[in-house]
Amino acid sequence: MNRRTGGGREATISKVFNQLLDRLEQDGKAVAKAAYRRPLIHAAKWWRKLLGRTCFIGVTGSAGKTTTKELLHAALASRYRCVKNADTNNQLFSIARTLVSIGPGTRFCVQEVGASEPGGLDPMLKLLRPQVGVVTNVGTDHFKAFRTREAVAAEKIQLITSLPADGIAVLNADDDLVAAMARNCRARVVTYGLHGNAMYRADLVATRWPDRLSMRIRHGGDCAQVETRLHGRHHAGNVLAAVATACSLGIPLEEAVRAMSHNKPLLGRMSVHSSARGITFIRDDWKAPHWSLPSAFDFIAEARAPRKLIVLGTISDYGTTSSARYRRSVARALEAADHVVLIGSRVASTASRLGAAADGRLVAFDTVRDAAAWLDNFARRGDLVLLKGSNHADHLARLALAMDREVGCWRHRCDRYIFCDHCRLIGKTALQ
Repeated sequence: MNRRTGGGREATISKVFNQLLDRLEQDGKAVAKAAYRRPLIHAAKWWRKLLGRTCFIGVTGSAGKTTTKELLHAALASRYRCVKNADTNNQLFSIARTLVSIGPGTRFCVQEVGASEPGGLDPMLKLLRPQVGVVTNVGTDHFKAFRTREAVAAEKIQLITSLPADGIAVLNADDDLVAAMARNCRARVVTYGLHGNAMYRADLVATRWPDRLSMRIRHGGDCAQVETRLHGRHHAGNVLAAVATACSLGIPLEEAVRAMSHNKPLLGRMSVHSSARGITFIRDDWKAPHWSLPSAFDFIAEARAPRKLIVLGTISDYGTTSSARYRRSVARALEAADHVVLIGSRVASTASRLGAAADGRLVAFDTVRDAAAWLDNFARRGDLVLLKGSNHADHLARLALAMDREVGCWRHRCDRYIFCDHCRLIGKTALQ
């Protein structure tokens, strides 16, 4: 049996079981899927007690969890048998699915943990019982539930306070609320960051499109140049988090960065879609909390391309001054790009207010279908187009997919969380 990836009957059974659950989720069969939840969680609690030789690593934060998890898994799997959660699955049931897929010989398990409301992490941490905790950052996701960054931090710190005394807490020194978590931690603290006195530091960060993200990482007397396949300066923190964790668990620095250099951007997280017509889409369309907009806009502003466009879909977590903040975001997008496209039922007023000053560079549409028709005529070879929105609300992927194939489904509302790329309805005419 391959010690890195596992194999045999247990892996096959787990794969088939998880594929069944994924299909149920895609088909929206919530009732059928719910029937598996309780017994699976109970089975996972029992199985977790038998996995005493496996080191469990929890990764949390308002952004960057999935990318950090993927990079860390790549580094650890270069030497050891290591498993990870699938996709972005970071809730209680998802953790149970990960646990039941682990064989007794697994050395590491990397699992995201996320919470959409206060108290959400507690049952997950009781099930996972991590020895290592990684916190990427604190933003204002789920604003209605948490209201402030401090409230989000109070939830995220549960991962750190749950760690045993011989555990490891990996904290982002560039985020004030994450760095402060060290004061309430009994585990060994490892810090990373681009500034200050972090234990793992990065400098010479470069990420100007079409170049990929590169940087130099220093730790003590060691130094390594990192060449990634990622795009966007904000991914530098995710790379650092993964490197700091992997090295703290025994992977040499050079080996860790070499293993991570092959990881492509995850779909919808600054991933690249190159159309046959020569139009390049940067898809940052998984989610779009308001606080994440500046990093995406900065990427476009710095990019080298004949013409740059930003498509802005549903933005979440505005706070109490949503209209004003949205207008400021659109104004910032106009500074970064040559043309800005707004999509949504409430964007007309913003386009009307800013339209005169935009000199024809701002357009607005009620639906993605209308925007796709306009873009089909307007876009030309060499264009760089950023798609920024919330997948569950917008499904902006259809704008990119429609450049190369027939898209039949233009639903204005869809209850599916999966990307259109993987949906069997994409080529079928569906109710609008």
